[in-house]
Amino acid sequence: MEGQYNLTGSLQAAILGMDFLWTCSMTIPPGQTINAVTFTRNGIGVGLVGRFSNRTCASFDTHPRYNYRCDTDDVFSLIIPADNMAEYENNSVWQCLYPGDGNYKSSDQLLKIAVFVRNVSLSPNDNPLTIKEGTTIKVTCTVNSDAYPTPVIQWYIGDTEIGGNNETMELTVDKIHDGKILRCVATNYNKSLSSTTNLNILYKPIVSVEPSNAVDVRPGEQLTIRCKVFKSNPEVILEYEWSILGDNDVIGRESHFTFNKVSVNDNKTLLCRARNSVGTSEPFSVRINVLLVPARPNFIKSLCYDEYADVVWLTLTSGFDQQESFVQFTSSTEFSNASTVVNSTLKDIYSVRVANLSPNTKYTFRVVTVNQYGDVTSNVVSCQVIGKLNEVPFSTSIVEFGGALGGLVIFTIFAAVIIYMKVRRLNKKEDVVAKSSRSEETNCEMQFSSMPEEHQHQGMT
Repeated sequence: MEGQYNLTGSLQAAILGMDFLWTCSMTIPPGQTINAVTFTRNGIGVGLVGRFSNRTCASFDTHPRYNYRCDTDDVFSLIIPADNMAEYENNSVWQCLYPGDGNYKSSDQLLKIAVFVRNVSLSPNDNPLTIKEGTTIKVTCTVNSDAYPTPVIQWYIGDTEIGGNNETMELTVDKIHDGKILRCVATNYNKSLSSTTNLNILYKPIVSVEPSNAVDVRPGEQLTIRCKVFKSNPEVILEYEWSILGDNDVIGRESHFTFNKVSVNDNKTLLCRARNSVGTSEPFSVRINVLLVPARPNFIKSLCYDEYADVVWLTLTSGFDQQESFVQFTSSTEFSNASTVVNSTLKDIYSVRVANLSPNTKYTFRVVTVNQYGDVTSNVVSCQVIGKLNEVPFSTSIVEFGGALGGLVIFTIFAAVIIYMKVRRLNKKEDVVAKSSRSEETNCEMQFSSMPEEHQHQGMT
């Protein structure tokens, strides 16, 4: 009965010039005693092999092309010798059955002769294969149509296997694939053949700047920043674009951007981009840090009283960086620091009181202003500290005190005018659009700040 007999070939497909075996496993039908099978080709018996009454293996062939053998008592083989394995056998149908009882048989088996892969090609067949980054393209690996068994298809970019085993692959590429080799490999019977093409991936430029990341520069210096394209396909750059972070306006279209004379208004972040036929690059930024050494204090007046003095000055600052000022004084040649430190970041009039001065002594004063980039010192002024009130005639003390107070009022008005004129001129020069409300409100205001602390510039000359 069919199903009780099993016919298998020694290879998935026969190979020309190589032995091929059909092996039949059988069972003896009821009432029978002989272990034997008949092999048929295309429905015609070609030979009988089995163990007969003396249990020896014997065969009776009706076709001289084949040989037979007994593997076991119930397993028998037909051998197609290498010399006879020819195209004649291709697509022949084989079966094994019990002699004299066709009800006991195997299913039909088709003998196919292997056809190796001998031709592999890619479609599209462009070399190089040009693809725009991020796009998807279908690539087909075509193998000779008669290849048998069906070839296994593998895809590679460089040495990395990609995709599946289908003849057609949807390929999505990135710029990292540019210049690499796309390869299709077709394999059957451990024999392989491949077809390749070079990938030409088009992508937007990739840029950097030189100097990079951040640049420290002082006001008045010249500075040139260059936009460097280190990868681009195509390599032809159509245009450069320079802009300021937070502003979409283009301020330059060359490969470099030059500040002929750096000013405080150039404390900003620049962005550079480059454009080719594919598109515009992602921006690369560089921070311009203008090193704002504090403005020199405009020393105005020192007013001496009974054992103390008020030192008043005008500061015109950029407003970009925190700065502090303190007073130094001396009655000889070596300066000492007053204990009060003033935050002088804003444009304003500032005053510090220097206490515990010796009566009837001439003192010299100066102002030191400091920020993270450096320090500057004002010119020096002097005044004479008067004696105690109970040691000086009343009328003289009143007159001197009144004169000093009157001078301070006149100085305040004069300083306000100076501030207004200098701020206005500075704003014109640096294109400053708006003044702080505090500056407008304190132009005529004396500010006394008390921040006792020992300053690190003790003993500065």
